[in-house]
Amino acid sequence: MHRIWGLLFGGVLLGAFALTAFSPAVHGWWLPKPASSYAPDIDFLFYLILGTVTFFYVLTEAILVLNIFRSGAPGAKAQYTHGSHKLELVWSIVPGAILIGLAVIQVNTWAGIKYPSRLSQTIRDGKEKYMQLGIEARQWEFRMRYPSPAHMDEWQDSKVAAADFDKRMPERVDDVWLPNDVHVWKGQKVVMFLKTRDVGHAIFFPNLRLKQDALPGRTIPVWFDPTVSNTKKVNDTTWVDGYTQDGKEDTDQIFDLVCTQYCGSRHSLMRGKLYVHPDEADFRAWLNAARQNETTKTGPVVAAQ
Repeated sequence: MHRIWGLLFGGVLLGAFALTAFSPAVHGWWLPKPASSYAPDIDFLFYLILGTVTFFYVLTEAILVLNIFRSGAPGAKAQYTHGSHKLELVWSIVPGAILIGLAVIQVNTWAGIKYPSRLSQTIRDGKEKYMQLGIEARQWEFRMRYPSPAHMDEWQDSKVAAADFDKRMPERVDDVWLPNDVHVWKGQKVVMFLKTRDVGHAIFFPNLRLKQDALPGRTIPVWFDPTVSNTKKVNDTTWVDGYTQDGKEDTDQIFDLVCTQYCGSRHSLMRGKLYVHPDEADFRAWLNAARQNETTKTGPVVAAQ
């Protein structure tokens, strides 16, 4: 009877493992399309950790099922062992070494995404020019602040420093404000200065593999380099997302923006989209339309999908 239970238990585990392994074949059940320069590095770390955990999961469960299958008949006396110091050292040292190895492997990727010193150095050396914009989280929306078309070049050329962003880039009457949606263009490095007006929030771009908490009292720089465009111009006042660069409609090209820290009763509605224009000219055309829309209050500049 114990062998039947062993086979049954093993079959259930094998079925669960098979469903998990084949789930990526189902549309929308896996990682969204990568759309930033460091997304492949994040995905590599994800698969490395997933593979490590999977190996040890299969190993431990296989040993468990094998022992169930080989266990004695009902009523038989179980074998008892006081323990083994050598075995305990092995299963302490091996996981520790694996964790240290994973930590060492991920340091450079983490630094490139999260260390402000890496970002600031490229600016100080004059090697990089970043598009800059402000993001203010609030209950319950993200409010984006763009430069007016007249000050676009000034914002790009200014030094990046979160500590004095509000002093360097004070709010002007001609700034362009937009709720929830972020507009950038392909191939242009972007730095966003994130802060919150009220409680804690978190901004998350799944396709960029980018997440950052917004903390009260702090302005935090967040940066990325978009590598995939998803925005199509319909007319002089309307841009839509969900398109490849050659103009084909593709739902994988819809890039979400969500808040991932519970911030109140309408937290689940605090979401938007990332619009990556194909080039700077298309972005500037949108920015001009957005500025004109703020001035005249006529019609949307972004069409809902």
